[in-house]
Amino acid sequence: MEKLSSVISFILQNSPGGRSRLELAKLAYFCDGVFFQHNSSIITDQKYVHLEDCPMPLQLLECLLHLRNENFIDVKPKLNGTGVSGFLIFNLKQTEDLLSRDEKRIIRKVLEAFRRGVFDESKQYPNLYENYVITPLFSEIKITTDTINTKIHFLKKKSLLTISGRIFRVLFN
Repeated sequence: MEKLSSVISFILQNSPGGRSRLELAKLAYFCDGVFFQHNSSIITDQKYVHLEDCPMPLQLLECLLHLRNENFIDVKPKLNGTGVSGFLIFNLKQTEDLLSRDEKRIIRKVLEAFRRGVFDESKQYPNLYENYVITPLFSEIKITTDTINTKIHFLKKKSLLTISGRIFRVLFN
């Protein structure tokens, strides 16, 4: 649970407007999924369950409770024109940093993709979204090489081939 606490703390440090529980759960899932595609391991060592509204790390609520009791986070109501429309979680102070440089880089990449909120997951990370959606409700979402294809790596290789082909044509001419 310590790594999950570090991931949540890092996400909230880089989200000055706060994040909802739903967004934190989805962001943790996408961070683990993208990290898995690059390193064949996940950051948080959590199992994810398919709930009605999001992929949820099993220990997320326990982690949020711990962070709240230790005054690492604060929870405030999200107000709109008709009243309270949920709650936002804000970072108060930094937890112990257990994240590597590569893990922080991946988390920043995911946060940049969802800068304005966690919308259009199917557009940003279609293979991870598909893996989540096809899992039956209240079942474990498997993050393995069998369930998550690596479309990201294919696109990187394709772009490198395109660049090398252009360089070859320039040198050849």
